[in-house]
Amino acid sequence: MYRKMRGLSRCLVVSALFLMPLLGVRAEERLRVVATTTQAADLVRAIGGERVALTALMSGGVDPHQYKPTASDIAAMNAAQAVIYSGLNLEGQFEKVFEALGQRMVRTYALSEPVLQAGFLLEEAHGVLDPHFWFDPRNWMLAAEGLAELLAELDAPNAAFYRANAAAYSAQLEALYGWAHSALTDSAIPEAKRVLITSHDAFRYFGDAFGWRVRGIQGISTVAEASVSDIQAVAELLAAEGIEVIFIESSVPRATVEAVIAAARARGVEVRLGVRALYSDAMGDPDKFGGTYLEMIVHNVITILQSFGYKVPPLPARLALSLPEDFQAR
Repeated sequence: MYRKMRGLSRCLVVSALFLMPLLGVRAEERLRVVATTTQAADLVRAIGGERVALTALMSGGVDPHQYKPTASDIAAMNAAQAVIYSGLNLEGQFEKVFEALGQRMVRTYALSEPVLQAGFLLEEAHGVLDPHFWFDPRNWMLAAEGLAELLAELDAPNAAFYRANAAAYSAQLEALYGWAHSALTDSAIPEAKRVLITSHDAFRYFGDAFGWRVRGIQGISTVAEASVSDIQAVAELLAAEGIEVIFIESSVPRATVEAVIAAARARGVEVRLGVRALYSDAMGDPDKFGGTYLEMIVHNVITILQSFGYKVPPLPARLALSLPEDFQAR
């Protein structure tokens, strides 16, 4: 049911979110937009293009769970016409800032809102909503369409521009999802071996989308450190299921992963690191492969496949991406 409702829900949810009137801008002006996370900034670039004057607060590799807004960040948000953020408490240090912005009539918008309204969010064991919704490209389509509607309301003369960009980007996301799903569910990968172990529990949407079991050493937030029992439990899982690879994340310190490897070795099991770090809460730097959402997902899929020694299929032409040499399909 979760998947069958997607096509119907998408149109209903995105249109329902934008019934309230918003102040527009003159056609010759660019919208002043601030985006919090690297993923949010990339989506604003994809949908807003040259019609948006974007200020991105976080850079590649920065952990949004722990990022505290600076004085210059707050000044930029106060001067913005819209502040775009991920939501679901991912930017946990921004709550009071967002409240203050609302009092100043600065529009704030959570990219997770259409996904929440569609009912596609996953819950942690204690009923907390998992904020890493972007790891399912189908959720990111909802986010793209929702953002296009927001920009269209703020800048009505250019509404067609934003909606056309969202449609083109969604077509790329569909191609990305199809490629990744085919690659990660290939018959050469035994279902019992489709297990992804990472620094923290950021990949549940990824696993749900692509048919892999996932386990993080830490929980869905990096604020709370992993306990000794967490480390021992993951080491026991590695030993019991014969999992040979564990992944660090670009925005999370590697100490807990190294502790798990040591605990597994104490059980007589050798576990190796993935060939590269995975991108999770933050994308890569703009000058590196992984600096856009499309590149981030491709980077992660290829890294997982190469780390386990599985085949990497060619990318669909629609993605228009050039792979670095060490990512080439083989």
